[in-house]
Amino acid sequence: VPLLLHVMTKSVDELFDEDETDTLTCLKERWKFSESFVNGFLAPFLEGIYLTPLSQQSSQMFHFVFKMFSIGNVSLPRGGIGAVSEQLVAKAESLGVDIRTSCAVDRIRVEQEDEGFTVSTVSGRTIRADKIVLATNVKSATGIVSSMEGCDEILDIDEDVIERNVGCLYYSFESESPLGEPILVLNGVGARGTRDSPINNACFPSVVCDDYSPNGSNLCSVSILENVLAEFDGKDDELDIAVRKQLSGWFPSHAKSILDPHKWRLEKIYRVRGAQPAQYGCSYPANANGGRDASTFRGGKLPRGMFVAGDHMSTSSLNGALGSGIVAGEAVLDLTR
Repeated sequence: VPLLLHVMTKSVDELFDEDETDTLTCLKERWKFSESFVNGFLAPFLEGIYLTPLSQQSSQMFHFVFKMFSIGNVSLPRGGIGAVSEQLVAKAESLGVDIRTSCAVDRIRVEQEDEGFTVSTVSGRTIRADKIVLATNVKSATGIVSSMEGCDEILDIDEDVIERNVGCLYYSFESESPLGEPILVLNGVGARGTRDSPINNACFPSVVCDDYSPNGSNLCSVSILENVLAEFDGKDDELDIAVRKQLSGWFPSHAKSILDPHKWRLEKIYRVRGAQPAQYGCSYPANANGGRDASTFRGGKLPRGMFVAGDHMSTSSLNGALGSGIVAGEAVLDLTR
């Protein structure tokens, strides 16, 4: 109750103005949660969101996400997460925007005397631009910016850029779902994150949105964290077996089907490198409410007309990524006016 009262009576800005510590310390020392409650519920829940141990998560980000879960509903976009980008593309193209994909950038050259930029692609094409918004993950942005002339100030980075990794396994099956309600299943056992207990959380997206699987079938999504990814690196078959074994223990009435690869088909294993930027315990963490100045990057001023966007410029969340895009777009308009 004290935690809920706190986040409900504070604005988001006020929550981010509070002194910051790691989330594990915050939960135990400030909010006095027991070890069993933290390990059995809060750890798998929050680590499923921020993809790293509680000791590496920001208390400010914890309060923010707890407030969001308290005042709003969790949802999945109909048509999959790709529907979000498709909606943005459709709106942009309706306004005459030319969108080109599959043309990776090799380098960006700053032209002299405010003459803009020349973008060279991996395929050998060159594109002239008056202004650029570099909307990538933090490692890609660092690589591109650090290779540009005139960005020496940004080259003084004395640490590796930290990103979080995550894995996801998808299973399809024709039988009924083990769960008939939209419930997130958390792994609250002490051995979580080991070979015998690899799952962090699981859910059935087709129960939430029926278009996540064809008629008559269901979809199971299983998330694993980076320590398990490392444990099963290059061992997809072993990972599949370990996940099936754990799921069959959670849903014993469906165990026979779960263990049968012909009935529960493994559609794909995704290993998402750089899924999120670090939010705590590093320089320029992704915990900047409202976003950082888009004309700067990791403490250095960018060439005039260049801007950076991405969750690493704001908060490690979809909300942060979209918000940083707004900040960058407004900065472009301000320079244009």
